[in-house]
Amino acid sequence: MFLKKEDSFAFSAVHFFKYHPRVFEIKMNIQSLNLAKSHFTNQKNSVRAGGLQHPPSAHPDGAMSLSARQQWTSKLLLALIVAASLLGVPRLATAQLANLNPVKDNTLYQYVPEDGDLSNALGTHFFAGETGMGELRRGVLAFDIAGNIPAGSTILGVTLSVNMSRTGLNDARTIELHKMLADWGEGTSQASGDEGMGAPATTNDATWRHRFFDTIFWTTEGGDFSATISASQSVGPVGVYTWSSSQMRADVQSWLDDPASNFGWLVLGDESEILTAKRFDTRESANPPVLTIIYRPAGPRPTPTPRPRPTPPPRSTAAAVSQPLLFLLRFFALLPTAQPALPLGD
Repeated sequence: MFLKKEDSFAFSAVHFFKYHPRVFEIKMNIQSLNLAKSHFTNQKNSVRAGGLQHPPSAHPDGAMSLSARQQWTSKLLLALIVAASLLGVPRLATAQLANLNPVKDNTLYQYVPEDGDLSNALGTHFFAGETGMGELRRGVLAFDIAGNIPAGSTILGVTLSVNMSRTGLNDARTIELHKMLADWGEGTSQASGDEGMGAPATTNDATWRHRFFDTIFWTTEGGDFSATISASQSVGPVGVYTWSSSQMRADVQSWLDDPASNFGWLVLGDESEILTAKRFDTRESANPPVLTIIYRPAGPRPTPTPRPRPTPPPRSTAAAVSQPLLFLLRFFALLPTAQPALPLGD
């Protein structure tokens, strides 16, 4: 409801306190009161012809001291003023959800001089772990955070879902996510068959040795990534697996706040023994990875546009001034009227 200031209850109440400052001096603690059963059938509270029905009094025979009435009135008005003021507080923006597919992904195939530098930029799978031949595989994938989440948003939760489509053994192996510390590329290489052997790297491909084949190298072969584990998951038989953690949320928040630092995650498998490698589906597959982000946009929710309403006829100055007074007169008409004490013996 959109009210002019002079028509609002809050304005009337403010005027009441302006001209009745002693209300604030009244104590606000009121002892619990006994409601006499006979009071509710008291004829004094019946509807009077042409008048208002009075609410049941909290005192026998409708008696209420001036002090009690002031306390009750001030508490009610204060509560209503607080409620009215709260209506003007803008509501916070609600959480929203985004589902993102990778903008790039690849496999770092351990470098073997006889095989040369291998990659799989356009393949439908990436790998993590150690093969039956004792060669290591590491996956890399990245998402466009700043291009899909409004700047200034707060990241509330992050979950990565990836389909694992092939494994040498069904035993569970821990697969970790680590934040990448340097950018890397995706060229045009594409492995054949099950893609586990990779394909010769092409220009700008990420390889075991290169960030961008064949001119820019990793500081450390196998990829430059943080030692901190962003998330881990136990991966066993074929199926969809998810990773989620507070560290992943922090990673995504940092990429939103500083897009230039967004290099994605490295997927690190169990490299302690052979036959631990797991094959996952890439963005080019029918089951691409999905990064689900729950976020809260910056700022309050936009205020809805009020419905057009007919313009009320102009009021005289006297009517405008009397509005708060009319409210108070109606308000106090509802209060119980103090009854004079009966003489003893009557």
